[in-house]
Amino acid sequence: MIRSKKHLILTGLAALFVLFTAFRFARMEGTTTFYVLAPSGLNLRKDADPNSAKLDLVPLGGKVTLLAAPTTKNLTVDQLSGGMAKVKYGDKVGFVFDGYLSQFPAPQQSINTPGDYKLETYVEKLRSGPDVFVAHEEHTMDYGGHLTSESSIHIRTENWQEAFLIAKLLLNVPPKLLFPKPSKAVETIIPNPDKKAEAWSDEMKVERDKAGQLISINYSYRSEGGGWGAVITKSNEGGQKLLKIAYTGVAD
Repeated sequence: MIRSKKHLILTGLAALFVLFTAFRFARMEGTTTFYVLAPSGLNLRKDADPNSAKLDLVPLGGKVTLLAAPTTKNLTVDQLSGGMAKVKYGDKVGFVFDGYLSQFPAPQQSINTPGDYKLETYVEKLRSGPDVFVAHEEHTMDYGGHLTSESSIHIRTENWQEAFLIAKLLLNVPPKLLFPKPSKAVETIIPNPDKKAEAWSDEMKVERDKAGQLISINYSYRSEGGGWGAVITKSNEGGQKLLKIAYTGVAD
C-alpha cells in the first residue's frame, strides 16, 4: 500500500525535513551575492594568500558581494575544492575561500533537531529570492508495517559541494563527515567517526560512474525502531539540471 500525507509521525524521529570546477566558475561570474555556509564562519583575508592578515570573520549565513572570482582553484579546505575570491563584506574588501560560498542562503537550523523549523520554511526562504526555481516534494509509504517518508527539494545547481553543504546544515548530517574526496571507486563507504554504540549503522555511501563523476551521496543512520538519512542525487525536475536533497525517515 502506498499513500501520501503532509505529515507523518515516526516514533523516535523528529519532524521531516557538481560537474564542479567549470560550472561553479561560470555561476560565480554571473552572480554577485553569495552566502557563507561554513559552520564556524569564513575568514576575510587581506590578500588572495589564505595565510594573509585576517580582516574579519564572516559568520555562517553572512552575505558577501563578489568582486572577482578566483583566478585559480588550487586550494582544498575540509576536502572542498576552491580558490580565494575577492569579495566585499560590509564596508570591508578582502578575500575568502569560495568553496564555502553558495548562491543559496544558509538554513536557519536543521529540520531534525529540537524546534519547529521545517523543510517548507527553507523552501519559502529560497523562493523569496530573485530568479529561484525550487521544487518541493513529500511522500510517505507503508511497506508491510515499515513506514518510510521522504521530504525533498530540487535546487538549481550542478555544484555537488554546494548541495552537500546545504544538506549538512539543513538535515543535520554529522559534522565529521566531509565532502567526499575525488575517487575512481564506483562505491565508497565512509563511516561516521562519532558513531554511537547503539547505532546499527551510521555511514555515508558515495556512488560514482566509471569516469569518477558523482551519482549520489547518501548518509544513513539506523538503530532499533527506525532511522533517517540524507540523500543527494541528480534531478531533471521541470526539464532543468538540478540536484535533489532529500531527508528520509523509516520506522519499524
